[in-house]
Amino acid sequence: MKNEKLRNLSRNSLSRLRKSKTTISTTRFHELHVKRHEFVSILFSDIVNFTPLASECTAPQLVKMLNELFGRFDKLAQENDCLRIKILGDCYYCVSGLPVSRPNHAINCVKMGLKMIDAVREVREATRVNVDMRIGIHTGNVLCGVLGLRKWQYDVWSDDVTLANHMEQGGLPGRVHVSKETLLHLNDEFNHEPGNGSLRDGYISEKKVETFLILPLKQTVHKTNSGSNRFLGELLTADHSLPEINMRASLRMSKFLDTWGADTPFANLKDKSMAKNIGETSLAMMESNLQSLPCSNDTRKWFKPEDINKVLLTFKDTQMEKDYSKQPDSTFKYSIACSGMIFICIGIVQVIMLPRSSTLFIAFGIGVTLFLFLLFVCIIDYLVNHKVMGKKVPSVVVRLTSILTYNTWCRIILSVITMATVLTTAVITVGDCNKNMNQTLNQTLGEPGTKDCFYASYYVVCCLMAMSSCTVFLQINFHAKFLVMVMAVLAYNVILHLVANDIFDRMDAITHHEARTEIFETRIKGSIYLAVHLITLHILDRQIEHTSRLDFLWKTKFKVEHEEVETMGSLTKVLLENILPAHVAAHFLQSGQHEGLYHESYDSISVMFASIPNFKEFYDQNVFNKQGLECLRLLNEIIADFDVLLSKPKFSNVEKIKTIGSTYMAAAGLQPGTKDMCTCCYIHNHNDNESMSHPIVSRTYSGQSNVSKLSACDLHVQFLAERRGLQ
Repeated sequence: MKNEKLRNLSRNSLSRLRKSKTTISTTRFHELHVKRHEFVSILFSDIVNFTPLASECTAPQLVKMLNELFGRFDKLAQENDCLRIKILGDCYYCVSGLPVSRPNHAINCVKMGLKMIDAVREVREATRVNVDMRIGIHTGNVLCGVLGLRKWQYDVWSDDVTLANHMEQGGLPGRVHVSKETLLHLNDEFNHEPGNGSLRDGYISEKKVETFLILPLKQTVHKTNSGSNRFLGELLTADHSLPEINMRASLRMSKFLDTWGADTPFANLKDKSMAKNIGETSLAMMESNLQSLPCSNDTRKWFKPEDINKVLLTFKDTQMEKDYSKQPDSTFKYSIACSGMIFICIGIVQVIMLPRSSTLFIAFGIGVTLFLFLLFVCIIDYLVNHKVMGKKVPSVVVRLTSILTYNTWCRIILSVITMATVLTTAVITVGDCNKNMNQTLNQTLGEPGTKDCFYASYYVVCCLMAMSSCTVFLQINFHAKFLVMVMAVLAYNVILHLVANDIFDRMDAITHHEARTEIFETRIKGSIYLAVHLITLHILDRQIEHTSRLDFLWKTKFKVEHEEVETMGSLTKVLLENILPAHVAAHFLQSGQHEGLYHESYDSISVMFASIPNFKEFYDQNVFNKQGLECLRLLNEIIADFDVLLSKPKFSNVEKIKTIGSTYMAAAGLQPGTKDMCTCCYIHNHNDNESMSHPIVSRTYSGQSNVSKLSACDLHVQFLAERRGLQ
């Protein structure tokens, strides 16, 4: 009657929660990471008589013994396509059919159970320690996933899991105890006999489950006996005396388990040949479960042809193109300096070989002033930072320096002005040349630097030098530089063939008045030189642009990969700390601290087991709660609330150990140097006070007088409902 009322109340509560999803956002609840899988087999195992054996061991011996034993079970689980779920003391349970569905899941579990019994029998016969294995297997459906916010542990829940647990409890030492459902999936591959589990376990009797015992394989027994006798022989001949046989049972068992050679977690992390030292089993599990890092040594994955347009050399990604154009140019001052050096060289050539007119000196003076000012503005920040100049520099100048470095359009405008200044200076004195051809036709070449322009071909040289000044601006888009150079070449050709053609023809006439040795006239050769130089500089600019963009692409992708690696490293650390206590995770993360198993022995700690009364009766699988999924949602909310409670600073000394079904396990005093062990009790009182202070709780206790004891889980259902606005 009591259970029936409890189930009705739970159905009403869960129905209210389900109906409220149409009006209330599901974000009010914590996300539930649970999935349903059908047709799986669950194996529960327990080491018989292990508890008195463990009481004789020290902490290092116990940890090492369990690691060797369960390490062997993990290898057997992988060999038989089983997934280890959890270890609870000396209880080991696994599932076959997860996460990949397997038609032979029941056969896998039975093989796994038989090999586990053989392994423990080998230990018993080799060490003469009275230990054995009790196995229970059931086939059905499970809900699997993780609950809570901290210390995640993959687990399975369902009525079939509960039955599998009772199959183990109602089994016999050294035998595999299976249900009829499991037997139907074995396809008569194993011999069996009646199990009579209902006589040994009340739950099996209540559910009226027919059970069977799998008959062991004979050839396995002979093999085990031979191995056991070999170990006994080695033990007898070690010191030629019997005291070795009379040593403590725990020591004999630990000594024998050392021969199995199980892997040590986190061992040899500093060794470059770690992959060779790790067992094939662990390595296979790592490769199959961990995704490879996105970083790759194959550069083709980084520099894909589709990233950059082959003709325009622009990024196809618009955002990346904007980022590239907005990147600061720390080399702009060097470009100004190089352009200024070319400008000075052009001025020197013109002073020596071309007319020394006032126009030349005025233009040269203006150009030098412009370059000196730009160079000073560009390097003022460098001079201030290196204390070459005092800090009494006008803020306007410093701000202008920052603008030149970080403002793209400002740099483009100044670059175009600088290029135009150099290109114009190259032909600035053409108008000062004497164009009176009749006066100088019969003369020979005179002194350079006069207005007769006997060496007009040096204008072409100055034009070629001026065009080279456009290439030194590495961060300016090559399209802009090409446009400027094309306009300059067109202007130079107009000067060569229209404006100053008489000057070049007169120079050719004076130079070759006796015999013509040149195929092309100076004007034609000048146009060819300019065209070839334009093409050469454009190819060079394209190469520089392509290299610069590849470098930017590499840096961008490397930054993304670096951030992903850092994020993955942080997630790995968080996950490790979410699985292990923080001080244990720090122990393994520190260099040189991960050469062996971690173990600590404490003289006085406080351990708390917080159970939810009647949760097994509350848990029900039906269409109303999605076959138990909504019950687990409630359990997830309760566990999450407890996890949030532990995250408060006043409970920092309390460490969550694990959740076992609906039981929450925590301990205080595990951290080295911590002596506060009363916090667990305070958590219990704190949580009770919080619950009792809520008005819905008071109404529940006063309004349900006909129920002798209200379940804590139903109390929490109503508490969560009102807290999240689900009334």
